[in-house]
Amino acid sequence: MRRTAIVAISLIMLGAAAQSQPVTKDAGSEAKAPNPCRDDVAAALGKLRKSSWFTMTSHMITEKGPATMQVDYILPDRMHQKITNVATKKTSEIILVGMEAWSREGDGKWTPLKAKIAGQLQTQMQESVIDQQKDVGEYTCNGRTKHEGRDVASYKLESQPGKEDKFKNQTYRMFYIDAMTGLPVSAELLVPGHEERPIFKTTYAFPLDLKIEPPTDIAPAAAPPAATPPAAPAEGATPAPKN
Repeated sequence: MRRTAIVAISLIMLGAAAQSQPVTKDAGSEAKAPNPCRDDVAAALGKLRKSSWFTMTSHMITEKGPATMQVDYILPDRMHQKITNVATKKTSEIILVGMEAWSREGDGKWTPLKAKIAGQLQTQMQESVIDQQKDVGEYTCNGRTKHEGRDVASYKLESQPGKEDKFKNQTYRMFYIDAMTGLPVSAELLVPGHEERPIFKTTYAFPLDLKIEPPTDIAPAAAPPAATPPAAPAEGATPAPKN
């Protein structure tokens, strides 16, 4: 159970990374020069944080193959995460409501998570989703375009890989913002020449009927083991003296 919760924490962090993909700077770097493209991305993420609810759907490659992760948020303290293995269709879920959390595998019953784990999930949600990000990275504007039928403004993250990064020219990141609402549409990790198959892709939606409630199908708590009664003395044995 603890392993399931830890996985969820890491995936919340992964979702936050998909939103911004910040670039690490040297500690002694100077103040940043003005960058309206970076400011556009920061403003879109700020608008997302100020919304009352939203859904992030991510498609990724994991150690167990392709997977889909859907995370519903109702701010400030409700989350429902569902991970589906594309090949096996197996699912795992976590619901967080305030300082309580539950998890389940497949269609099984929900199991309460320990208070410590629920608190860690709540902290990660606060830090990754709600708190303002200090650095979203340096973006360049790629102009207006169509993305999955929507009018969007597109932005490319100008990564600054380390000297030993052997894959610095093999991938790049794009961020798309709805041209009308200013809200995020998608964040993608792409390979040049294969843009139709993103390595990682997160899309954002704002369903009006989104609800996150505590589960009702909760497994009963396991009963403590029964105490083992003392063995009866053998027939004819002398009882042990009492102190």
